[in-house]
Amino acid sequence: MRYTNAIHLGEIPVCSEAVALPIVATETGTWAFLSSFNSAYQYIQFSATAGQQLVVPARLNEDYTYHIRLYTPGNTLLHDGGYVAKTVPILPGAEYVYPNPEAGAAISTGKIQFLAAEGQTETTHTELVNAKQVAVFIEGAMRHEGAGEDEYQFNSLTATIIFNTPLTAQQKLTIIYFK
Repeated sequence: MRYTNAIHLGEIPVCSEAVALPIVATETGTWAFLSSFNSAYQYIQFSATAGQQLVVPARLNEDYTYHIRLYTPGNTLLHDGGYVAKTVPILPGAEYVYPNPEAGAAISTGKIQFLAAEGQTETTHTELVNAKQVAVFIEGAMRHEGAGEDEYQFNSLTATIIFNTPLTAQQKLTIIYFK
């Protein structure tokens, strides 16, 4: 991939489940993420909602510099020069503040991880108070907010996530949040 006129995103947080990009989705639908590092490519399709930060369910190593291309649901390249970003790990209990080059603002993001109890239907974490967005992963699979069986409801005022289907004991949950 050729990257002239690439936008440098600086350091972006990653964890084993996802990459938290400082880019807001311009439209709702299925997006595509293409990354390259040392001539190795990774292509992933993911769902995004207009107006929300892009959270890509990609597994990237931290402490590397990646070249990234993003394709909108209409299969249009988001920025023809692509993006360059250095990855840093998101550690539980630590919030990261990183710039949003598109909005000229800072984004605060963090990660919460825990194991579910048998039949658990909700979880509350003070870190989620006034969060603009959450991304929930159960056993590494990204879930979406909504009314469907495998979806969840999020209330940023009470910092509560309600699961539409009860969880199973010892399921690993990861929540990435944006403020």
